[in-house]
Amino acid sequence: MIKKILEIENTQSSDFIPKILNGLKDILKEHKELSIDSETLLTREETAEMLSISLVTLWKYTKDNLVPAYRIGTKVRYKKSEILLALKKMNQF
Repeated sequence: MIKKILEIENTQSSDFIPKILNGLKDILKEHKELSIDSETLLTREETAEMLSISLVTLWKYTKDNLVPAYRIGTKVRYKKSEILLALKKMNQF
């Protein structure tokens, strides 16, 4: 394990506490939003509608591993949380 030490002079810890707390609140809020419906499984039609794309485009994204899919018997399902993460990755510049 590597320990990293940051020394800051002429500052008080009370200056950092609100910034650290706000950062933690933002991280927890984002995690909570993702975990609310994280296990919700969507059909191909629901996923395509959510992404506003056609079923053919969804199939291509799945085939290219841009969108992870799960096969349950003969049916294909998508996790809502993974679709949202894939959408964020696609929209990064």
